[in-house]
Amino acid sequence: MAIIFDGKKLAGELAEKLDRDVTEFKVKTGITPKLVSILVGDDPASVLYTKIKQKKAESVGIDFIKKEFPENVEPEELISVIEQLNKDNSVHGIMIQLPLPRQSVIRNSQSVIVDTINPQKDVDCLTSVNLELVKQGKPRFLPATVQAIFKIINQIPRGAGTNSPLRCERSYCVVGSSGMVGKPLADYLENQGYQVNLCDEFTPDISVFTKQADILISATGIPNLIKKEMVKAGVVVIDVGSPVGDVDFENVSQVASFITPVPGGVGPLTVISLLENTLQACYNALA
Repeated sequence: MAIIFDGKKLAGELAEKLDRDVTEFKVKTGITPKLVSILVGDDPASVLYTKIKQKKAESVGIDFIKKEFPENVEPEELISVIEQLNKDNSVHGIMIQLPLPRQSVIRNSQSVIVDTINPQKDVDCLTSVNLELVKQGKPRFLPATVQAIFKIINQIPRGAGTNSPLRCERSYCVVGSSGMVGKPLADYLENQGYQVNLCDEFTPDISVFTKQADILISATGIPNLIKKEMVKAGVVVIDVGSPVGDVDFENVSQVASFITPVPGGVGPLTVISLLENTLQACYNALA
Protein backbone atom coordinates (compact mmCIF):
# COMPACT_ATOMS: atom_id res chain seq x y z
CA MET A 1 0.00 0.00 0.00
CA ALA A 2 1.31 3.41 -0.96
CA ILE A 3 2.46 6.22 1.29
CA ILE A 4 -0.21 8.90 0.84
CA PHE A 5 1.46 12.29 0.70
CA ASP A 6 -0.03 14.99 2.92
CA GLY A 7 0.24 18.23 0.97
CA LYS A 8 -1.72 20.20 3.55
CA LYS A 9 0.79 19.35 6.29
CA LEU A 10 3.84 20.41 4.26
CA ALA A 11 2.03 23.52 3.01
CA GLY A 12 1.29 24.45 6.62
CA GLU A 13 4.96 24.16 7.55
CA LEU A 14 6.02 26.24 4.54
CA ALA A 15 3.35 28.85 5.30
CA GLU A 16 4.80 29.36 8.77
CA LYS A 17 8.23 29.99 7.26
CA LEU A 18 6.79 32.28 4.61
CA ASP A 19 4.95 34.26 7.29
CA ARG A 20 8.25 34.82 9.11
CA ASP A 21 10.02 35.79 5.87
CA VAL A 22 7.30 38.28 4.90
CA THR A 23 7.36 39.83 8.37
CA GLU A 24 11.15 40.18 8.21
CA PHE A 25 10.90 41.74 4.74
CA LYS A 26 8.33 44.28 5.93
CA VAL A 27 10.46 45.25 8.94
CA LYS A 28 13.59 45.70 6.82
CA THR A 29 12.01 47.56 3.90
CA GLY A 30 8.69 48.99 5.06
CA ILE A 31 7.14 47.37 1.98
CA THR A 32 4.15 45.02 2.02
CA PRO A 33 4.11 42.47 -0.81
CA LYS A 34 1.01 42.84 -2.98
CA LEU A 35 -0.53 40.29 -5.34
CA VAL A 36 -3.33 41.19 -7.76
CA SER A 37 -5.51 38.38 -9.10
CA ILE A 38 -7.70 38.91 -12.16
CA LEU A 39 -10.87 36.80 -12.23
CA VAL A 40 -13.07 36.68 -15.33
CA GLY A 41 -16.56 35.22 -15.08
CA ASP A 42 -18.06 33.22 -12.23
CA ASP A 43 -16.87 29.65 -12.79
CA PRO A 44 -17.30 27.99 -9.36
CA ALA A 45 -13.86 26.34 -9.40
CA SER A 46 -12.10 29.58 -10.37
CA VAL A 47 -14.00 31.53 -7.70
CA LEU A 48 -13.08 28.91 -5.09
CA TYR A 49 -9.39 28.85 -6.05
CA THR A 50 -9.24 32.64 -5.89
CA LYS A 51 -10.77 32.61 -2.40
CA ILE A 52 -8.25 30.00 -1.26
CA LYS A 53 -5.35 32.08 -2.57
CA GLN A 54 -6.70 35.22 -0.95
CA LYS A 55 -7.15 33.56 2.43
CA LYS A 56 -3.66 32.05 2.41
CA ALA A 57 -2.04 35.29 1.18
CA GLU A 58 -3.65 37.31 3.95
CA SER A 59 -2.65 34.70 6.53
CA VAL A 60 1.06 35.19 5.70
CA GLY A 61 0.89 38.98 5.49
CA ILE A 62 0.65 39.48 1.71
CA ASP A 63 -1.88 41.99 0.41
CA PHE A 64 -4.25 40.31 -2.03
CA ILE A 65 -6.34 42.39 -4.43
CA LYS A 66 -9.05 40.67 -6.47
CA LYS A 67 -10.18 42.34 -9.69
CA GLU A 68 -13.35 40.77 -11.08
CA PHE A 69 -14.69 41.11 -14.61
CA PRO A 70 -17.78 39.74 -16.36
CA GLU A 71 -17.42 36.94 -18.86
CA ASN A 72 -18.09 39.31 -21.74
CA VAL A 73 -15.26 41.71 -20.88
CA GLU A 74 -13.38 42.93 -23.96
CA PRO A 75 -9.69 41.92 -24.32
CA GLU A 76 -8.69 45.58 -24.63
CA GLU A 77 -10.12 46.34 -21.19
CA LEU A 78 -8.14 43.57 -19.52
CA ILE A 79 -4.98 44.58 -21.35
CA SER A 80 -5.46 48.18 -20.21
CA VAL A 81 -5.91 47.10 -16.58
CA ILE A 82 -2.79 44.93 -16.70
CA GLU A 83 -0.75 47.75 -18.23
CA GLN A 84 -1.80 50.00 -15.34
CA LEU A 85 -0.81 47.33 -12.82
CA ASN A 86 2.56 46.94 -14.56
CA LYS A 87 3.23 50.63 -13.87
CA ASP A 88 2.07 50.48 -10.24
CA ASN A 89 5.20 50.04 -8.10
CA SER A 90 3.10 48.95 -5.11
CA VAL A 91 2.03 45.83 -7.04
CA HIS A 92 4.60 43.02 -7.03
CA GLY A 93 2.64 40.14 -8.55
CA ILE A 94 -0.06 39.91 -11.22
CA MET A 95 -1.91 36.73 -12.11
CA ILE A 96 -4.90 35.75 -14.22
CA GLN A 97 -7.11 32.93 -12.98
CA LEU A 98 -7.08 30.33 -15.77
CA PRO A 99 -8.68 28.85 -17.69
CA LEU A 100 -10.68 31.78 -19.00
CA PRO A 101 -14.37 31.08 -19.73
CA ARG A 102 -14.66 28.89 -22.83
CA GLN A 103 -17.36 30.93 -24.56
CA SER A 104 -15.93 34.34 -23.75
CA VAL A 105 -14.58 36.78 -26.35
CA ILE A 106 -11.25 36.90 -24.54
CA ARG A 107 -10.57 33.16 -24.74
CA ASN A 108 -8.98 33.52 -28.19
CA SER A 109 -6.84 36.37 -26.85
CA GLN A 110 -5.62 34.48 -23.77
CA SER A 111 -1.95 34.33 -24.78
CA VAL A 112 -1.89 38.02 -25.76
CA ILE A 113 -3.51 39.02 -22.47
CA VAL A 114 -1.14 36.90 -20.40
CA ASP A 115 1.89 38.24 -22.28
CA THR A 116 0.85 41.77 -21.34
CA ILE A 117 1.94 41.05 -17.76
CA ASN A 118 5.38 42.43 -16.92
CA PRO A 119 7.55 39.28 -16.69
CA GLN A 120 9.02 40.60 -13.43
CA LYS A 121 5.50 40.56 -11.94
CA ASP A 122 4.44 37.30 -13.61
CA VAL A 123 4.51 35.26 -10.40
CA ASP A 124 2.50 32.44 -11.99
CA CYS A 125 5.17 32.20 -14.73
CA LEU A 126 2.80 32.07 -17.68
CA THR A 127 4.25 34.73 -20.00
CA SER A 128 6.19 33.49 -23.02
CA VAL A 129 9.28 35.34 -21.76
CA ASN A 130 9.31 33.51 -18.44
CA LEU A 131 8.45 30.15 -19.97
CA GLU A 132 11.41 30.50 -22.33
CA LEU A 133 13.67 31.17 -19.32
CA VAL A 134 12.32 27.99 -17.70
CA LYS A 135 13.09 26.06 -20.88
CA GLN A 136 16.64 27.42 -20.82
CA GLY A 137 17.02 26.40 -17.18
CA LYS A 138 17.36 30.04 -16.06
CA PRO A 139 13.95 30.76 -14.54
CA ARG A 140 13.07 34.08 -12.97
CA PHE A 141 10.29 32.11 -11.31
CA LEU A 142 9.24 28.50 -11.66
CA PRO A 143 5.52 28.07 -12.38
CA ALA A 144 3.79 27.59 -9.04
CA THR A 145 2.56 24.07 -9.86
CA VAL A 146 6.01 23.02 -11.11
CA GLN A 147 7.49 24.30 -7.86
CA ALA A 148 4.88 22.33 -5.95
CA ILE A 149 5.81 19.16 -7.84
CA PHE A 150 9.49 19.62 -7.04
CA LYS A 151 8.64 20.14 -3.38
CA ILE A 152 6.88 16.77 -3.48
CA ILE A 153 9.74 15.10 -5.34
CA ASN A 154 12.03 16.22 -2.52
CA GLN A 155 9.74 14.43 -0.06
CA ILE A 156 9.86 11.05 -1.83
CA PRO A 157 11.38 8.48 0.55
CA ARG A 158 14.79 7.07 -0.29
CA GLY A 159 14.44 4.23 -2.77
CA ALA A 160 10.76 4.79 -3.56
CA GLY A 161 10.00 4.11 -7.21
CA THR A 162 13.38 2.51 -7.88
CA ASN A 163 16.32 0.93 -6.14
CA SER A 164 18.35 4.09 -6.70
CA PRO A 165 18.14 6.78 -4.00
CA LEU A 166 19.20 9.41 -6.56
CA ARG A 167 16.41 11.40 -8.21
CA CYS A 168 18.49 11.91 -11.35
CA GLU A 169 18.66 8.14 -11.87
CA ARG A 170 14.91 7.69 -11.72
CA SER A 171 12.90 7.51 -14.92
CA TYR A 172 10.16 10.15 -15.21
CA CYS A 173 7.01 10.17 -17.31
CA VAL A 174 5.01 13.39 -17.74
CA VAL A 175 1.49 12.80 -19.04
CA GLY A 176 0.00 15.99 -20.44
CA SER A 177 3.37 17.33 -21.51
CA SER A 178 1.86 19.86 -23.93
CA GLY A 179 -0.31 21.62 -21.34
CA MET A 180 0.18 24.70 -19.16
CA VAL A 181 1.67 22.58 -16.36
CA GLY A 182 3.12 19.63 -18.21
CA LYS A 183 5.16 21.52 -20.81
CA PRO A 184 7.17 23.77 -18.46
CA LEU A 185 7.56 20.83 -16.08
CA ALA A 186 8.91 18.60 -18.84
CA ASP A 187 11.18 21.39 -20.12
CA TYR A 188 12.64 22.00 -16.68
CA LEU A 189 13.11 18.30 -15.88
CA GLU A 190 14.94 17.74 -19.16
CA ASN A 191 17.08 20.82 -18.67
CA GLN A 192 18.10 19.54 -15.25
CA GLY A 193 19.28 16.28 -16.79
CA TYR A 194 16.43 13.99 -15.72
CA GLN A 195 15.36 11.05 -17.88
CA VAL A 196 11.87 11.99 -19.11
CA ASN A 197 9.29 10.30 -21.32
CA LEU A 198 6.72 12.75 -22.64
CA CYS A 199 3.17 11.89 -23.68
CA ASP A 200 -0.43 13.04 -23.43
CA GLU A 201 -3.94 11.64 -23.49
CA PHE A 202 -3.75 11.31 -27.29
CA THR A 203 -0.58 9.20 -27.30
CA PRO A 204 -1.29 5.74 -28.79
CA ASP A 205 -0.87 2.99 -26.18
CA ILE A 206 0.08 5.46 -23.48
CA SER A 207 0.77 2.62 -21.03
CA VAL A 208 3.98 1.81 -22.93
CA PHE A 209 5.37 5.03 -21.46
CA THR A 210 3.62 5.07 -18.10
CA LYS A 211 4.77 1.54 -17.25
CA GLN A 212 8.41 2.55 -17.66
CA ALA A 213 8.19 5.34 -15.13
CA ASP A 214 9.71 5.29 -11.68
CA ILE A 215 7.99 8.63 -11.13
CA LEU A 216 4.75 9.30 -13.01
CA ILE A 217 3.36 12.85 -13.11
CA SER A 218 -0.04 13.32 -14.73
CA ALA A 219 -1.41 16.77 -15.58
CA THR A 220 -4.13 16.30 -18.21
CA GLY A 221 -7.27 17.22 -16.25
CA ILE A 222 -8.94 14.01 -17.44
CA PRO A 223 -10.49 12.18 -14.46
CA ASN A 224 -9.22 8.65 -13.82
CA LEU A 225 -7.08 8.53 -16.95
CA ILE A 226 -4.31 6.62 -15.18
CA LYS A 227 -5.38 3.08 -14.26
CA LYS A 228 -3.75 0.44 -12.09
CA GLU A 229 -2.73 -1.68 -15.09
CA MET A 230 -0.88 1.31 -16.60
CA VAL A 231 1.78 1.56 -13.89
CA LYS A 232 4.47 -0.68 -12.50
CA ALA A 233 4.65 -1.88 -8.92
CA GLY A 234 6.35 0.58 -6.59
CA VAL A 235 5.83 3.61 -8.84
CA VAL A 236 5.70 7.13 -7.41
CA VAL A 237 2.57 8.93 -8.66
CA ILE A 238 2.08 12.70 -8.56
CA ASP A 239 -1.47 13.62 -9.59
CA VAL A 240 -1.86 17.20 -10.85
CA GLY A 241 -5.47 16.73 -12.00
CA SER A 242 -7.99 19.28 -10.77
CA PRO A 243 -10.63 19.48 -9.44
CA VAL A 244 -10.78 15.69 -9.90
CA GLY A 245 -7.61 13.61 -10.08
CA ASP A 246 -6.13 12.16 -13.27
CA VAL A 247 -5.41 8.96 -11.36
CA ASP A 248 -7.72 6.13 -10.28
CA PHE A 249 -6.52 6.71 -6.73
CA GLU A 250 -8.24 3.80 -5.00
CA ASN A 251 -6.73 1.17 -7.28
CA VAL A 252 -3.39 2.75 -8.25
CA SER A 253 -2.56 3.34 -4.57
CA GLN A 254 -2.61 -0.45 -4.11
CA VAL A 255 0.50 -0.85 -6.28
CA ALA A 256 2.28 2.51 -5.92
CA SER A 257 4.91 3.16 -3.26
CA PHE A 258 4.02 6.87 -2.93
CA ILE A 259 1.02 8.80 -4.24
CA THR A 260 -0.53 12.27 -3.97
CA PRO A 261 -4.27 12.60 -3.37
CA VAL A 262 -6.69 15.05 -4.99
CA PRO A 263 -7.52 17.24 -3.19
CA GLY A 264 -4.82 17.72 -0.58
CA GLY A 265 -1.73 16.86 -2.60
CA VAL A 266 -0.27 19.25 -5.16
CA GLY A 267 -2.90 21.99 -4.70
CA PRO A 268 -1.94 23.37 -1.26
CA LEU A 269 1.71 23.53 -2.28
CA THR A 270 0.86 25.35 -5.51
CA VAL A 271 -0.77 28.15 -3.52
CA ILE A 272 2.26 28.46 -1.23
CA SER A 273 4.63 28.46 -4.21
CA LEU A 274 2.67 31.29 -5.83
CA LEU A 275 3.02 33.36 -2.66
CA GLU A 276 6.72 32.51 -2.38
CA ASN A 277 7.12 33.83 -5.92
CA THR A 278 5.35 37.03 -4.89
CA LEU A 279 7.86 37.63 -2.09
CA GLN A 280 10.70 36.78 -4.48
CA ALA A 281 9.35 39.40 -6.89
CA CYS A 282 9.67 41.95 -4.07
CA TYR A 283 13.31 41.02 -3.53
CA ASN A 284 13.93 41.18 -7.28
CA ALA A 285 12.39 44.65 -7.50
CA LEU A 286 14.84 45.94 -4.87
CA ALA A 287 17.91 44.34 -6.44
